[in-house]
Amino acid sequence: MKPSHASSLIAAAWVLLALAGCASAPRNGPAPASPELVASQVSDTGRMKGIVVNRSYEDFFVHDGVETRRRIELAWDYDRGTAIRRTYDLDGKLLQTEDIAGAEMRLTPLEDDRVKALVNGYPTLGSIAQQPGVVIWAGGFVMRKPGDRYCDRGTRCIYAILAEDGGFRPIRRAIVDLQRDRVVYPDFDAESRLEVPSTAGKVNEQPGAIR
Repeated sequence: MKPSHASSLIAAAWVLLALAGCASAPRNGPAPASPELVASQVSDTGRMKGIVVNRSYEDFFVHDGVETRRRIELAWDYDRGTAIRRTYDLDGKLLQTEDIAGAEMRLTPLEDDRVKALVNGYPTLGSIAQQPGVVIWAGGFVMRKPGDRYCDRGTRCIYAILAEDGGFRPIRRAIVDLQRDRVVYPDFDAESRLEVPSTAGKVNEQPGAIR
């Protein structure tokens, strides 16, 4: 059976995101303010706030031969800039909340939408993203690099890859920090790649899984 076009697009997305890679550091805490960053032309009402639940599942623990079942919830705490794990009993009572230092998780649909909105609303990226045939792949590959100006501790920096030809040919790689609600690197590869002519236009700009 020949693979469907949709399946090919999904496979291409994973390949592009895998090429982006990810880096993690074990520290956490709020990201420092960076007022010099350019704001995207997008409403502030969609900004991520509070605790955004990523996923939940049931698990069991055995103590002294007795099995106890618990519901585990993984989330990102935007008020504190860290991943957290919350443990509940099966009646919904919260038993424990713990930080998961250095841990990252894939984007929720709301986070994915916000990444794309910030890219579309960014002054030098919107004109590229809105060209026919251009797709934004976000998905959740995280960048966290010790000592980086924008993507060190307490950040939620996400690779956003703009690709043309229906999403198969990458033309721009940006980094969005959802913690700051800003595009922090509109052209992450500007210093290391040669500009290649693209039907999507050219911009002459210099400048993250757990269970």
